[in-house]
Amino acid sequence: MSEHKDSRRAHGLCAGLALLATACGSTPEAVTPLNAAVIAHRGASGYAPEHTLEAYSIGYEMGADFLEPDLVMCRDGHLICSHDLTVTKNSNAAFLYPDLADEEGNVRIRDLFLTELRNIEVTDEEGEGSYRYATLAELLDLAQLLSARTGEKLGLIPELKAPEWHRSEGLPMEAELMNRLAVGGYALRSDPVIIQCFDRNSLRRMTTEHGCTFPLVLCLGKESAADDLVWAAEFCEGVAPPRAAIEDPETGARTGLIKRAHELGLSVFPYTFLDEEEAMRRYFHEYGVQGVFTNFPDKGVAARDKP
Repeated sequence: MSEHKDSRRAHGLCAGLALLATACGSTPEAVTPLNAAVIAHRGASGYAPEHTLEAYSIGYEMGADFLEPDLVMCRDGHLICSHDLTVTKNSNAAFLYPDLADEEGNVRIRDLFLTELRNIEVTDEEGEGSYRYATLAELLDLAQLLSARTGEKLGLIPELKAPEWHRSEGLPMEAELMNRLAVGGYALRSDPVIIQCFDRNSLRRMTTEHGCTFPLVLCLGKESAADDLVWAAEFCEGVAPPRAAIEDPETGARTGLIKRAHELGLSVFPYTFLDEEEAMRRYFHEYGVQGVFTNFPDKGVAARDKP
């Protein structure tokens, strides 16, 4: 990695939390690597199977400021990097554990011990390669190795998936996330961690029950509640809306969400961008968002750094 990229990453990670704390106002300043983040969505998932150590490593090498691990829990309480509650179809899970597979061949991660999950091999979309699920502990180990290159901690923006469902299954997630981050060297608000979730109760628990001081981001769905922004302004530093909530997919007309969020002091991190450098450039430099989730972090870096 070049000295220039090392320097840019160090500045970007130091500024990653500052951009949340200084949430923009109604007339945001010009976008630079110091006030806008490129987030590797599920790692560099446009180049390698999502949520694998390979995808995370590629995202880092491409200059992403933050890596995004979605998190679920397996049977013995380990946090597993996965967007879905079931093991991907591109795996041998149903073959290895037919007694745990449903009629459609789905195997729930919650029903697997970590030792069983480690036996599962995952391929890419073409059925090529051999990958495996990463644990949050393994990602944090990788973060320590990669951070040693620059002396700056690697940025992480974990998302707890279905925390209330996990709680109903006897697998509360929030305390384990905080404990695991602390063991991995992320314990101070100044550390480059942002915690995101769709579940308001889970975000509230992070602070009221577990002493979380990391910035919080409320993820918004396609059908957001009318008071989402107002609630987020009270409990969080930012929101992560789908792109359709910002820009009408049919007409391209803006919805006004960014302006409303900025007026409430909230940073905005839209999802998800594919191989769309020009679209990301528009969101950064015309719309003034504070970061984007992208499967192609190299294109996000180019969009941000070259207006």
